[in-house]
Amino acid sequence: MKLNIGKLCLFFTGAFIFFLLSCASKPHFEGQGDLCGIIIDENNKPVKDFIVYCKVSDKKVPAKNPGPVKTNESGLFVIYGVPSGDYLLSGSKNNYLSIDPVLYSFEDRTRIICLQTRSYKSAILRAEELIGMGQIKEAESLIAKINCEKDSREELYIKFYQFLLSEDKDNRVSIFKNLRKSNFPNDSFFMDFTNKLEEMLK
Repeated sequence: MKLNIGKLCLFFTGAFIFFLLSCASKPHFEGQGDLCGIIIDENNKPVKDFIVYCKVSDKKVPAKNPGPVKTNESGLFVIYGVPSGDYLLSGSKNNYLSIDPVLYSFEDRTRIICLQTRSYKSAILRAEELIGMGQIKEAESLIAKINCEKDSREELYIKFYQFLLSEDKDNRVSIFKNLRKSNFPNDSFFMDFTNKLEEMLK
């Protein structure tokens, strides 16, 4: 009996594809699954140790919010045992732009959501571009979303930008007073920095 190799290969290929499809999770699954995602920066590189928050946004889902979780070296995060439904995903890390809540419908366990942030340097450069184009409110909003360690040099620069961009004198005074309370009393850079701001208040 002569075997038709072409038909045999076609049969096994079809059977293999059917097997893969039958094993894959279907959309609109019931029960629980692992919600997976990745955090990348402005250069599409993974961001390690980014904290991801997950909040229930679906009345059909039990009220308990899963997470938070941290990304690994590959920028990946997994929130285990999440019921299907709608969630708000957000996140933050020092010296990165925070990610505002993003509505995500967790209906397909085979999908991986990708969320993008910006590094401190990239966010500052973008803010300066916005200032150059006269988009002051947009620059203020961007600056406000940069996370920094308290009393760090990065925070000083952010306060400086917030001071310069504010048109409200009372707000400027408030920013200046908060800077005076920082933990840099004997730092010459800090003293020069705050002295210049004080001159601008006059």
